[in-house]
Amino acid sequence: MRVRDKIFGGLLAAALATALNVAGAGAGHAAQLTSASLRPVAAAAHTASVPSRAAVAATPLVFDVNGMFTDGGSARPVITDVNDILTVDMSSQHRPTATGVVINSDTILITFPDDATYSAKLQAPNIIRWSNGSTWQRLNLARVPDVREETQTVAKSILNSAGFTVGRVTSVVDFTCNHDHTVSAQTPGANTWVAPGSVVDLTIGLLPSRGQCR
Repeated sequence: MRVRDKIFGGLLAAALATALNVAGAGAGHAAQLTSASLRPVAAAAHTASVPSRAAVAATPLVFDVNGMFTDGGSARPVITDVNDILTVDMSSQHRPTATGVVINSDTILITFPDDATYSAKLQAPNIIRWSNGSTWQRLNLARVPDVREETQTVAKSILNSAGFTVGRVTSVVDFTCNHDHTVSAQTPGANTWVAPGSVVDLTIGLLPSRGQCR
């Protein structure tokens, strides 16, 4: 069985268990982001929305879910989609990373380990609508690549390919001798979320004269 199938099966089982627990208890613990909550999806909804294994195989989505989202409050979840396996970085709220799968072109299933499993619909442009109508809106931001330790030429190529522009390039003597014509620092920093096409300044470390390494 493929890794994705195992994850999907586990998430579906967790969602059904959640629905049964909610039905028995009469209330569910909401997935708290800020002041808004997301109710666990009901078992009937899973039965209606889960496609056959063949239909799950290749899934072009309504929009690219990779990126940072906002729930309208302080939360800044970051979603990564690799071969229909989803991870949701919830560190902006000091919460553990959530995991999930793509069900079909407009439906995803996510398990928040500190709460429950939820389904959501993808609605263009860039909106995730959860089962109770709460929404996440993707921010128009891009992650700055980490080009430290690269030569200036390679760093420029990486940044340009990611849609960024190289700005000021400053050369400094690196008395630690860890950088020999390679990038020792960048601004904005590696993995920072900024507007697409932003300028990235580079600092190039140069070796000092012989015997001056610290």
